[in-house]
Amino acid sequence: MLRVKDCLKDGLGRPITYLRTSITEECNLSCVYCRPRTGAPRRTEPPTMNRHEVVSLVKLFTQLGIRKVRLTGGEPMLRKDLETIVAMIAPEVDGRVHLTTNGMRLAGRARGLRDAGLLGVNISLDAAERESFRRLTKKDGFSRVMAGIHAARSAGLKTKLNAVVMRGWNDDQVLPLARLAMNEGFQVRFIEFMPYKDNGWDEEQFIPAEEILQRVQEGLGVALQEEPTINLEEGPARLFAIPGSSGKVGVISTLSARFCNRCNRVRLTSRGEMKACLFGNASVDLLGPLRNRATSDDLTRLIRHAMKEKLDCHPMRDGDQPILSRGMWQVGG
Repeated sequence: MLRVKDCLKDGLGRPITYLRTSITEECNLSCVYCRPRTGAPRRTEPPTMNRHEVVSLVKLFTQLGIRKVRLTGGEPMLRKDLETIVAMIAPEVDGRVHLTTNGMRLAGRARGLRDAGLLGVNISLDAAERESFRRLTKKDGFSRVMAGIHAARSAGLKTKLNAVVMRGWNDDQVLPLARLAMNEGFQVRFIEFMPYKDNGWDEEQFIPAEEILQRVQEGLGVALQEEPTINLEEGPARLFAIPGSSGKVGVISTLSARFCNRCNRVRLTSRGEMKACLFGNASVDLLGPLRNRATSDDLTRLIRHAMKEKLDCHPMRDGDQPILSRGMWQVGG
């Protein structure tokens, strides 16, 4: 099949250029906003897709115009073949391969990942203090994550920090994380708490992005300066420069803002299921047909049909609060 750029679009004509690919459901942390709170054990299984299946499906998407790939999980660094996967797909997107990780195993592998072709990492860091980190993740790993952050930066990886904010859990960490961004020159992005399967979401724990920004400005005593959006592949974050610092603060308004009109992403789960919309649209199995020797054209038809059915916006636009039917570790963070 010929490689044709910029030809994958949804039913509304939005170009789809960004693929988020989960490569495992396993994780080595038990973050309170992610793990089930019902008492039921979290199902963790070995990755359904092997290395060659991951690469085959990613390559198919890049042939349809995907220009950026992010590897997610679970915790993708639990895969021993991560560097090999990166090296195999980086040439397909001119090196625009990124990774989302909790950073626990990053310190010893950052340089190797950069050498394999990784461009950047988003590191989950929901607290800037050791005890708060332990409370949120159920593990004493703060120093390991900080070592991973500094190793990523030293290796030349574009490094961003992500923090999910929950009232009563880590809203007291918003200002310390903002100070970390200001003092160390990092980009810290605060993410609104999203509802998905068994994660205990409720409105009392939800903090909207505007309140987060207000806390940062009042705490730092500065007026944040919003920066223009450069391109859609940077995601839905609104970024703000901190005066007098190279650091930046961002907010991702998953519930309180409407940015679906510029959605450009599609997801692939570790089980080879395509999701056109995180909170809407049924999953489409691509792995089964791939294993049954479907042709590239057959798989392309499945993908194009699914993209035509992509919602104009997730149901939360109309005030609904849908619960993602699977955990985020299953769909891919």
